[in-house]
Amino acid sequence: MRSFIALPLPDHVAGPLSDLGTRLRVGRAVDEGNLHLTLAFLDDQPMDALEDVHGELELIRAPEVTLSFLGLEPLGGKTPSVLALRVEGAEALQVQVMRAVRRAGIQLPHRKFRGHVTLARLNRRPGPADQAALGKALLGFGYVDLPPVAVDTLALYRSDLFPDGPRYEVLADYRFALEGN
Repeated sequence: MRSFIALPLPDHVAGPLSDLGTRLRVGRAVDEGNLHLTLAFLDDQPMDALEDVHGELELIRAPEVTLSFLGLEPLGGKTPSVLALRVEGAEALQVQVMRAVRRAGIQLPHRKFRGHVTLARLNRRPGPADQAALGKALLGFGYVDLPPVAVDTLALYRSDLFPDGPRYEVLADYRFALEGN
């Protein structure tokens, strides 16, 4: 099953980010219910491996994280595939999640973590109009003024691919905050 571990965004943040994704007028805006901050992409895994990950994720104890939103950034290489909002604040939790995944027996490629929330999926073969729209979005909305947000729950998601984009289903939620935080 194709899956990932992420921080779901609270409604009071996901709503404005969804509106922003629509106002960007570039690519396909991500639906509000699909906005999240990925901590680990697990790719396709057998059910028993996901059950092991589930057990490890239940053991994570950490204070809530405060996410800071920094600005728009195209991601995906020379020809970007997404327009994302950079996010800081989840780095230490991401390290714990990766350790939990490895303890569950899943070996993932070592990649530098770049916290982000995907707002729009871009055309894989952008034409001049697509490039102009991306430039306009970056100039007009490059700086995003959102207050930091505290998050104390992560989720294990299932991801199914469809021609109109991926659809996500939460398989399990994990409240990771220490008592008293």
